[in-house]
Amino acid sequence: MRKRNGRVLRERSNITRSVGRLLAYCATIRGCRQYLLRGGALALVLIVPDDADIEDYRHATDFAFSKPNRFDGFDFGDNAKIVVAADHWRKERKEPAPDDLLKHDCLVILASDVAEIPNAVMAAIDGVVRLDRPQIRHLIGAGRVCLKQRMSVEQAEELGAMPLALISSMLWRGRPVSQSLDHMREALKDRTPAKKRELRIENLHGLGEAGTWARDLAQDLNDWREGRIGWEDIDRGILISGPTGTGKTTFGKALAASCGVHLVLASLARWQAHGHLGDLLRAMRAAFDEARKNAPSIIFIDEIDAAGDREKFSDDYNSQYHNQVVSGLLECIDGAERREGVIIVGACNFPERLDAALVRPGRLDRHVKIPLPDGVAREGIIRWHLAGAFDDDDLSVITKRTEGWSGAALEQLARDARRSARRAQRNVSVSDLEAALPPTVSFPAAMLRRAAVHEAGHVIAAVALERSFEFAEIRDKVDLASGYQSLGRVRVGKTPVTEITAQSLLDEICFLLAGIAAEEAILGSRSVGGGGVPGSDLHLATLVALRLEASYGLGEGLAFLAGDSEPELLRLLHTSQAIRERVEIVLAEQMARVRSLVERQRGAVERAADELLEGRRITGVSAGELMASVVTRPGIGRELVAIGSAQ
Repeated sequence: MRKRNGRVLRERSNITRSVGRLLAYCATIRGCRQYLLRGGALALVLIVPDDADIEDYRHATDFAFSKPNRFDGFDFGDNAKIVVAADHWRKERKEPAPDDLLKHDCLVILASDVAEIPNAVMAAIDGVVRLDRPQIRHLIGAGRVCLKQRMSVEQAEELGAMPLALISSMLWRGRPVSQSLDHMREALKDRTPAKKRELRIENLHGLGEAGTWARDLAQDLNDWREGRIGWEDIDRGILISGPTGTGKTTFGKALAASCGVHLVLASLARWQAHGHLGDLLRAMRAAFDEARKNAPSIIFIDEIDAAGDREKFSDDYNSQYHNQVVSGLLECIDGAERREGVIIVGACNFPERLDAALVRPGRLDRHVKIPLPDGVAREGIIRWHLAGAFDDDDLSVITKRTEGWSGAALEQLARDARRSARRAQRNVSVSDLEAALPPTVSFPAAMLRRAAVHEAGHVIAAVALERSFEFAEIRDKVDLASGYQSLGRVRVGKTPVTEITAQSLLDEICFLLAGIAAEEAILGSRSVGGGGVPGSDLHLATLVALRLEASYGLGEGLAFLAGDSEPELLRLLHTSQAIRERVEIVLAEQMARVRSLVERQRGAVERAADELLEGRRITGVSAGELMASVVTRPGIGRELVAIGSAQ
């Protein structure tokens, strides 16, 4: 007990020596008092102010909830779990974090919005508490406790209008409050004016087709207001989809600002937070009522795919619940459609999970996608979040290291860089961004050689099959903090309209298997680099073979056994021995075919591998020159077809 009390005293000192942490502690106790007094098992979501340093709230919440004897009957002790939603359910993760958090007697989740928390966790939450900004008396008290200084009411009122993260980093013990205020005013003076920082579609990067649609909608709404077009000429329902973290919620906020209309932010998670099914449906209707009363308006429904597809529900109580949710949502959408001035924007990661009635004509009938940002977009996103901190600096190293990152991951990178600069009491720099990137490790020479041979195999197959080859590249470093990462990649162009035949599908499989065939032929063995994860060569080749045999009637049999969607095809593969055998035969035939090509063109493969090792990249032009012997060799295309047919 003495040891534990000593730890409590040390952690109390950790709170009382920091103004930001003490203010966060006061806000937490004030907002959660009713739950702390109640005692017993507890699961809470605390919504932290937007301009706060989340680390201050993590320390404060840990102290408030993890220590005994704060209130009568309240003692969670060491079984309290404090989670920062943005870290625990990181949107750039390949796999979601396990949701076994409810095993703890006390669970407190810190978030900027409930949309950061999975629906399955939100369903078990006892309450959502929006933490207030500090009151004047809290600021005066923090000055007395943390700084050992007297703070006037006027000083406290000025501080109360400052960003919380700035208060936390600028108020130090030993420096007068008046001097700290001078520094804070100077720091705020250097910021980009709020007008330039307004969140609008024009200021966002990497939106793709969604950005074009948004700008067209803003123009249409303006024409409607001025009477040039009728309401029937405006898109009143749209579905936005894209990978996690690509900024779909940010898109909704920016869309409303650019259109100059009222915004209603909604999601199944928000509606479920109100309680049981009846409460959920009432909250849903209230959101649509708010949109109608404030027309013109946009109601943005995040994670709309959580409603599900009624055709896939099982016959149990859970299916009845979800059926009523979908029916209620359809009723609300139809009601909004009958009123002028309401635009419905649904956002999701998995559009294929939506009920067909939601996306029929007249509802969410238009579908646009937000892709992962390319290099130019990544640079724009970083510069936006850092508010012009280094407009003239070169960010090419940062954009290269962040390939495949989402907008949410880039925002976290900028936040970490700002925090590092604040701790060092200086302006943010490119070096802060570089320091915030995950550590890297170089690949051994043997692994790099194997990667080069693998990609060279794809290059040879692409040229021989007369595909529109764009580039091949390998990487010599990997981020330690990330999950599975490929050592290289090849990109071939795709035509908008393609005739699909049995031969084109076999050629696709041949191209996909060329990497592991090259490893086997040139190095004597193949590695796991061709499989193991969704999106790998083996995964994609297997899907093509399944479509050929089970969907298109272009293989051994004519019967239609499954649709060409991946879940349906893989389900068939796992349950049908006959289909597995037929798919294995197709894959083995194309493996023999492409290995024969690689062995005949061994010199070209090795030259391509050497070129990759030297420059890390081959473009379509250089590949054309490098592989001239493959392209110009008489009959190579016909020979490949013959090999495939003979097998």
